[in-house]
Amino acid sequence: MLKELFSKLFEKLKTEKKNNSKSKSGCFIFFETTILEEKYNKVNFVTSRSLTNYYNKYVEGLENTAGEPNRELKDLISNYLGYNSYTSFENAHLKPENELFLKNRNTSVITKNKILKIILTVTIALASLYLVNAIFSSEENCIIWKENHFEKSSCAVKNSIDNSFYKVNIIDFKKTIVHEKTLFFNNGSSLIWYGKSLNGKMDFFTHRGIHPVTLKELKPITAYIIKKYVLPIATKQQ
Repeated sequence: MLKELFSKLFEKLKTEKKNNSKSKSGCFIFFETTILEEKYNKVNFVTSRSLTNYYNKYVEGLENTAGEPNRELKDLISNYLGYNSYTSFENAHLKPENELFLKNRNTSVITKNKILKIILTVTIALASLYLVNAIFSSEENCIIWKENHFEKSSCAVKNSIDNSFYKVNIIDFKKTIVHEKTLFFNNGSSLIWYGKSLNGKMDFFTHRGIHPVTLKELKPITAYIIKKYVLPIATKQQ
């Protein structure tokens, strides 16, 4: 059903009049910034990169690290597609041979709860093993911010970051100054990423990753961001 959900989401986004891009990344950036943030007031709820990964996994069958989207995201997408919830979307797209399953769903609640308890127990056990492993291995995975780049660090150092979670490429990742002559794209792919600091100042970086202060995931540069934040600075300097 997730294949149907993300397939219909992409098709509808391509028909939006305000959406100037028909590519996957462009459509999901539009969904993140215009639909979720402006229509549903869901700021930083999910990134366009995560949405693209979901589409690649469930629609195109490409293997990646994307898990299953949470219930709230599925409900929001379903609502955008014209349904009250993801359950309503599922019911509307069940094939005739699955109608018997729909009628008997409520009778399986007890069995489902037992399965959920087993899953929860296994999840807690795996999480405990992960935590123990992280304690002994995190020394090799921590990084710390130095002026305009990350460096490897002991996790005992103040303000160090566990990079086993964020997976920042510290070789290519650097804070940079951009201007109107900066090369922002290569064959349609972003070469610059951006994110706001705590004081609201827009910072720019040379690779995907996180803002070193807020730890929020950076977003790939767009023509809109260049026009709003880069060109005005260049004009003032002239």
